[in-house]
Amino acid sequence: MSAPSIRRTLLLRCGIGVGILLCLLSTGTYLIVRHGLIRELDRSITQTAALLSNQVELKDGLISFEWQEGLGTNQLLNDDGLFQFWNEATGETTRSARLAGRDLPKFHDGTGDSLIRDVQLPGSRGKLRAIGLRIYPFVIPEESARMQASGNVIDPKSMPHILVVARDKKSIYRVLNRTRWVLGVGTLLTLGLGFLLIDRVIRVTLRPIDELTAQMRDRAGPQLDFALELPEALPTELTGLAENFDSLLARVATIRQRERDFIRHAAHELRTPIAGLLATADLALSQSRDAAAYAEHLKTCQKTAIELGNLVKCLSALSRIGREGAPSRMEQVDPVAILVECLEPFLPLFEQRGLKVSRDSSARPMSATGDATLLRIIYNNLLDNALSYAATGGEIRIHSGMVDGKGGIRIANQAVDLPENLERLFEPLFRKESSRSDAGAHLGIGLTLSLEASTTMGATLLARRPDPEWIEFVLHMPGSVEKS
Repeated sequence: MSAPSIRRTLLLRCGIGVGILLCLLSTGTYLIVRHGLIRELDRSITQTAALLSNQVELKDGLISFEWQEGLGTNQLLNDDGLFQFWNEATGETTRSARLAGRDLPKFHDGTGDSLIRDVQLPGSRGKLRAIGLRIYPFVIPEESARMQASGNVIDPKSMPHILVVARDKKSIYRVLNRTRWVLGVGTLLTLGLGFLLIDRVIRVTLRPIDELTAQMRDRAGPQLDFALELPEALPTELTGLAENFDSLLARVATIRQRERDFIRHAAHELRTPIAGLLATADLALSQSRDAAAYAEHLKTCQKTAIELGNLVKCLSALSRIGREGAPSRMEQVDPVAILVECLEPFLPLFEQRGLKVSRDSSARPMSATGDATLLRIIYNNLLDNALSYAATGGEIRIHSGMVDGKGGIRIANQAVDLPENLERLFEPLFRKESSRSDAGAHLGIGLTLSLEASTTMGATLLARRPDPEWIEFVLHMPGSVEKS
């Protein structure tokens, strides 16, 4: 199935619309011409009937047709005269010479008015336009005086006649046939020219789209991050699409940059323990040693292998969190109780480093919607982060309860050498250079993992500076309320 084409669709629909419009206009023109010709023909036969009706005279007690006297001089009556009179009193009929003994249909409207309709002569295939009416002979004043003098007065209404006048419609058909040909050929030529013009207009109008499409098609790997060069004639209807595509390219560029950073940092993190593992193995194999020496080297290899395992585990967890098909188990949890549970194993470690832990003694139990497993991941990473990066002998502040009008947890510690943009702390494998030696076995994935876990639950996790030398992580839980 071929893909739909805007150009083809516009051309087809515009062409169909123009074709329908031309057909309607041609049909309307034809009907107007036809009506006009028939109206002129009706006027002509009406005038002829009026003329002939005035030429029926009552003279000496008999009907006299004055038009018969002018047949020799009236060429119109000779050539086109199709008319017939019927004397209703005697049944006699009088025809024009052109009828050649044939009879026209005898009709009238029965009320004294004229009636016009199409008729057909016997033995003829052509149609005639005819008018039928009832007439009465006229009496001149001299004839009226004579009848009164003789005492033989004849009422003209006692001698009614039916007059039917007809005219051939061949001339109308010839004009209408020419009109049909002219309108048909004109419609086809106009439609063809219209298709060409419409196609040209559509091609010119869609040219900016073609240019934009070419830019999108030519986007190779190195050019994928660059914004589009919008054509000057780009229609306003496509400006939003182009701008949104530029925004998409910007997001793609950001994601690609993060992927490059992730791969670079992951390679760096993997290279160090692998190099140490290889160095330890080479040292162990460089000469013969006793079992105790081999055991020490194996312990070193085991420690490095554990670090590699933790790195792989964190990377695997980071890839699984928020993945479609692996939804979190949302339920009512107590964030404060889970925090206390996670804090307990860290207290001896804080004490070893001389870190003072300050907790809000007025903290009350809370209820929130979340995933207990993901909450433990977040708390463990935040507490481990504070343990690793807090200054020795410093303080760690933990506050639980309503935070900024929302239920949540705050964990703060003194820290130095923080990046200007604290959002970078949540980037995968991000660590300041000075922290690489100070943070021990930290992999730079914990905060990224915590952010993904909070997003999966619908919670928010952010970093801020309450004081110049302090950093605080704030977790807002959805649907949090304090328990009474």
